[in-house]
Amino acid sequence: MPFTKKNTIDRSNPNFSGLRIILIFIISLGMMYLDFQGNYINKLRSYLSLTVLPLQIAANTPKKLINNFKNRLSDRETILTENQQLKKENIQLRSKVQQTYKLESENKRLFELLKAKPDDEEKFIFADIISINQDNNKHQIIINKGSIDGIQLGAAIADSSGIIGHIFRDQLLASEVLLITDPEHGIPIEIARNGFRAIAIGTGSYDEIILNDLPNNSDIQINDVLITSGLGGRYPEGYPVAIVSDIEMIQGEPYLKIEARPIANLKNINEVLVIQNNKKDHHNE
Repeated sequence: MPFTKKNTIDRSNPNFSGLRIILIFIISLGMMYLDFQGNYINKLRSYLSLTVLPLQIAANTPKKLINNFKNRLSDRETILTENQQLKKENIQLRSKVQQTYKLESENKRLFELLKAKPDDEEKFIFADIISINQDNNKHQIIINKGSIDGIQLGAAIADSSGIIGHIFRDQLLASEVLLITDPEHGIPIEIARNGFRAIAIGTGSYDEIILNDLPNNSDIQINDVLITSGLGGRYPEGYPVAIVSDIEMIQGEPYLKIEARPIANLKNINEVLVIQNNKKDHHNE
């Protein structure tokens, strides 16, 4: 049947408005009855909430991602800061432990050792390596601390294992370090086991230093620990330097040929400890 104006609903008719109100009222009563009888409205609301839930999750996801990203950045910065602090504390503690070589080997000299090295005589400054000399004949590094940081010319340098060298040139913001394996370097040492003293000389090899002018009858053994003797005032007493690796008696020669392996890994240095000795004469070579 064609749809003509005669068939349309006249919404301006007062009867239509009244009918609409009655219809809405009946529907409301019906829904109230259904809800009262079987809690159908709550069930319908639950079903509708299932369709809305993904939208709520999607709306909150960007905010959660941003918050998680911020938290991860904050946690990373905290972990990095704590890691650096722990590294510094570890190096300083291990530096203190290094001195037990002397204490364990020479209990009879404990009082003299402690009297000679009160805590307030040494100051420690942490530094990082910023450059390594690539010349095989020069074993030198540059650290990121200079005179502006209180670095003193001649100050001893150690890592977490043992002595590695000393400051031979200080600048305002950086300092140059001569390693114990440089051919121009000599360090006064003593054997921790018996206190026998000598001078250890660099050979140009990162894995070896040598002891010169030790008589054939010297009391020295393989695996003897060599520590700083403190003579000369540059290196504080009692820090580990090297371990004797080879002893050779040459026929017809009055002196032994002695090789020692540095305790510190001089091929892989990252962080170091500058040992400032307040009593040291920094111009004493």
